[in-house]
Amino acid sequence: MRSHSRGRSGFTIIELFFIIVGLVIGFVTALAPMGQARQEARQLKDSTQLRGITQASAIWAQNNQERYPTPSRVDRKGVTIPRPEGLNGRDLSLDTTGNILSAMIFNGFFPVELTVSPAEVGNVEVFQNYQFANPTTTVNPPMALWDPAFRGTPLDVWGGKVPGIMGSASHNSYAQVAYHGRREHVWGNTFSASEAVWGNRGPAYTLEEQQWVPLRNSPFGDASTTMRIHGEPTTWEGNIAFNDQHVDFVTRPDPAILRWHFVDVGGQGPDILPDNLFHAEHDRTRAPIGEHLEVAAAGDARGIVRHSGKQVGDGALDQRNNYLRPISKVIPGENGAIEAHIWVD
Repeated sequence: MRSHSRGRSGFTIIELFFIIVGLVIGFVTALAPMGQARQEARQLKDSTQLRGITQASAIWAQNNQERYPTPSRVDRKGVTIPRPEGLNGRDLSLDTTGNILSAMIFNGFFPVELTVSPAEVGNVEVFQNYQFANPTTTVNPPMALWDPAFRGTPLDVWGGKVPGIMGSASHNSYAQVAYHGRREHVWGNTFSASEAVWGNRGPAYTLEEQQWVPLRNSPFGDASTTMRIHGEPTTWEGNIAFNDQHVDFVTRPDPAILRWHFVDVGGQGPDILPDNLFHAEHDRTRAPIGEHLEVAAAGDARGIVRHSGKQVGDGALDQRNNYLRPISKVIPGENGAIEAHIWVD
């Protein structure tokens, strides 16, 4: 009687398991370079957008006494947003991030889409209803100089006659130099490679043993939305545009390329140290200057910084080192004092 041996067909469960694991590993391995490539593409596009905004600012300045767009200089008659009664001179309350960007959009310097980063992870969206002619939320629509319904932060005080509230979306991903007070000299065609004027938003920091660290256990610091715009969520990275119109991708809030000469650091004399982009430091001592951060209520900003109106003062806007924040509200005071409300998310 002839015996027949039958060859094995198919796979055992163990063999099938290892095949599936191998396929998954191969799939994940293939995805990693794709994910990296997408991240690099977003980073590059974000850099291009920031460069476009900075170049538009420089072109504007060429026809405006070398000054970047300054709403208080643009609308001197109050045809866009109503002027306070009895005010003489410029209405400094107009000088918010949203009004600056909206003035450039209104005049065709760049499309409204340019102000939303491709790497954005926060509550920011493209403004779909921008009115390029006769904006209805203005004082005098036929004469208006920008659409104030465009929001540079969720808490813009004007926002098309509707003050911002927590949870509402903004139409802008970027921070600008807080050019109010003694920092105003930066806001123009200085062509300096060390003066940051636009950039990705950043978290709030504190100085610990001469090292900058994000505020611990804070929605403004180590849990900030801005930590996830580029790179890993535990460290901030981002694109920064400078006054010579170049853009750098930096991996620290105090990059080595930015240095400031502090006259007396901690009572130990002068030192040249990296300059934090997102925290105002005292020009002389490097002492951190508080931003008075708080969870905002309806209509309030998340932080407040001040200019004392003095040539030498201790407020954040009394200094001249780098400092980038979106500005939602500006309140002029007496004797040149200024209070600016910043947005930190």
